Amino acid sequence: MTIILHTISGAPCGWRAMLGFAFKGVDYEAHYLQGSKREHETPAFLQLNPRAKVPVMEADGLVLRDSIAILAWLDSFHPERPLFGATTAETAAVWQIVLECCEYLQPATNGVVFPVFAGDGCALAPDSQEAGELHSAAETLNGECAFLETTLGDKTFLCGPAPSAADAVAYAEIGRIQRAIETKPDAMASLGYDRFDHNYPHLAAWRIRISRLPGVAATAPVHWRVSA
Repeated sequence: MTIILHTISGAPCGWRAMLGFAFKGVDYEAHYLQGSKREHETPAFLQLNPRAKVPVMEADGLVLRDSIAILAWLDSFHPERPLFGATTAETAAVWQIVLECCEYLQPATNGVVFPVFAGDGCALAPDSQEAGELHSAAETLNGECAFLETTLGDKTFLCGPAPSAADAVAYAEIGRIQRAIETKPDAMASLGYDRFDHNYPHLAAWRIRISRLPGVAATAPVHWRVSA
């Protein structure tokens, strides 16, 4: 079976789907669309997803248009190394964190990294409205990171000894924060993120642990790898 995953470099939902394939060790073909050229809005792509969103997966005539649906399908297609838990309790824990990350962590990450990536990398004037809004967004994101830090604790992965869908969803968001810290250090430092790993040591160790898993490096956004 040939599996094609359409995504845009840097899109967190596409990244989480790719991480699921890496955790499973299942081969797929990544087809990168160029967001700057609006390739996700072309008639050909709209036939796959009228909502013009990524990722989209194609597999022997099956088309899936949602990253969590892709992860769920992948778990059914390839039951080894389950992404949604091996027991009822694990399944409940994974789904809870997956949905919480989608509902809270991703919007909180967007609230910080979108304006930071769009800016010139300098800290905003402290008395500006933009700075106030960004600091408020950073406080919200800190709350979500603290929640993950507590949830993770001393565990190897978020829901136990093996990586799950929860780790895939969370890692894509923490990865975007880390990218902002690396590429816009002054702006992120002005928000207190120059001490991110110190403030969230469990998350820092977890991020490194996942980055070293087989296949994970190849899931990183391609434009990040080119510019590294």
